Amino acid sequence: MLHAAAMLIGLSVLWALVAQRVSSPQDWAIAAAVSLACVVVALRFGGASSAFARAPRLWMLSAARTGAVARGALATLRASASADVTMKPALVRVRSRAVRAAERASFANMISATPGMAVVETDSDGLLVHVLDEDAIDAADLGRLEGRVVSDGGR
Repeated sequence: MLHAAAMLIGLSVLWALVAQRVSSPQDWAIAAAVSLACVVVALRFGGASSAFARAPRLWMLSAARTGAVARGALATLRASASADVTMKPALVRVRSRAVRAAERASFANMISATPGMAVVETDSDGLLVHVLDEDAIDAADLGRLEGRVVSDGGR
């Protein structure tokens, strides 16, 4: 996805520099159309994986989790600022049902975006996650998150 976006922008800039015609909206439209055609041809011949097609859904999932991440960030700040809170940091093994590496990477990214959790290692069986409070981990919540990340969307 990132490669395709970079290719689209790079080709548009290259077209503008070579053509030396960027004074009208039509010139920009032609540059964008030609660049998009080049990107589509590149994607057709193996230039992108299935992660490219899943990107919009993952963006929506990230946006939907913004409130939970903000609440987690506040809870983590509150726990670190108060002296009477006893946290139980631990390394937790999270088994994954994701088959493809891109799905495991997306799941690891969603976990690492959660305050108080950081993925330390990934392998074919699952993830090794460092958590600040072992008792606060909800396995059902992680399962629902994984279901929304994998290719079937948790349906």
